[in-house]
Amino acid sequence: MHILSGRLQGAKRAAAERGELRFPLPVGYVYDDEGECVIDPDAEVQAAIRDVFAAFAAGGSAFQVVAAFVGRRFPLRAYGGAWAGQLRWGKLTHSRALGVLRNPCYAGAYVYGRYSTRRQVQPDGTVRTGIKLLPREQWPIVLLDHHEGYWTWAEYLAAEAKLKANCTHVGARPAREGLALCQGIMFCGSCGRPMTTRYHRHGQAAYGCSSSRADHEATATCRSIRADIVDDAVADLVLSTLSPNQVERALAAADEVSDRYARSHRAAELAIERAQYDADRAERAFNAVEPENRMVARTLEARWEARLAALDQAQAALAAAREARPALPDRTALLALAADLPGLWHAPDTKDRDRSACCEP
Repeated sequence: MHILSGRLQGAKRAAAERGELRFPLPVGYVYDDEGECVIDPDAEVQAAIRDVFAAFAAGGSAFQVVAAFVGRRFPLRAYGGAWAGQLRWGKLTHSRALGVLRNPCYAGAYVYGRYSTRRQVQPDGTVRTGIKLLPREQWPIVLLDHHEGYWTWAEYLAAEAKLKANCTHVGARPAREGLALCQGIMFCGSCGRPMTTRYHRHGQAAYGCSSSRADHEATATCRSIRADIVDDAVADLVLSTLSPNQVERALAAADEVSDRYARSHRAAELAIERAQYDADRAERAFNAVEPENRMVARTLEARWEARLAALDQAQAALAAAREARPALPDRTALLALAADLPGLWHAPDTKDRDRSACCEP
C-alpha cells in the first residue's frame, strides 16, 4: 500500500510540474472544453473580480475593498451539497476579499503545494488532521504565466507586501480615521519601536513609545510628544513635496473617482441583464406548460413572478446608484483646486484619512 501511495503521489506531482493537475478553480475561472484554465465568460463575474483589484489599488486594504462592495453582490462557486459546482451570489466579506487578493491564481500562476497537511495524535488516541498555509518561499511548484490573469505577478507581489504591512502588529499601518496625521508610521528615535497614538479627553492626540514600556525595555530617552507638533511639520513637508505634481494628482484622483462610479454602475447593469435573462427563461417555461397541468403552471407562474420581482429590484438598484452619484467638478475646477493645495489640505470637508494616506511611505 505504501508503494502504491507513493506512486500515486509521484504521478500527481509530475502532472503538477507540467501544470496539468486539475483542482477546483477559484471563482472567476473555469475549465474550457479542452481542459484549459480560462477566465469565466460571464461578464458579471469578470466585472466583480476585476473590481476587487481596482478597489484594492485605490484603497490599499481589504477593508476598503469590502467598503467598495457595500450594496453589491459577489459571486461564490459552491463545492459540495445541493449547489455543488453552481455559482451563487452573496455579500463580499473581509475574509473572502483577502482570499481573492492572496490567491496567486488570479495573477496567472499555477501553484501546487500552498497547503501542508499534518496529522497529530491527541492524548486520547484520536488523530487530528490540520491544514497549514505555507509561505510563498516554500511552495514546491510555481508556474508563472500559466493562464490569463486578472492582474500581473508583480502586482500580486506588491499586494502581498501591502497586506503584510497593513497588519497592525507588523510594519507601517494603513491610513485610518483620526486627527493624528502620522498614526501608524511614527517610530521612537531612541529604541526604534513603533509609537502608538492616544487621544486625550479634550481631543488632543499624542504619540507615545508605550511598547517598550510594556515590555520593560524602555530607554531613558523614550518620550511622548504632542501630535500637532509633529503633524504640522510633516504637513508642511508633504505639501512642499506634492506641489510640483499637484495638477497631475488632482486629475488622477478625479479619474479614479469617475472609474469607481463607472464600475459600480456597470455591475448594476450586468445584474439587470442577468435578472432579465432569468425572467425570460421563467416566462418561456410558463408559456410552454400545458394549460391542463394546473399544478405545474402555478409553480412556474410563481417562479416567473419571483424573477420579475428580482428584475424590478435590480432596476431600482441601478436608479438609486445613479441618483446617489455626486456631481464631480470639471477639469477647470480641479485645476483651480490643485493650484491652492494648502487650502484644500486644510479645508474642513477634507477627510483625516485622506491626509494620512498622503503620508504613507
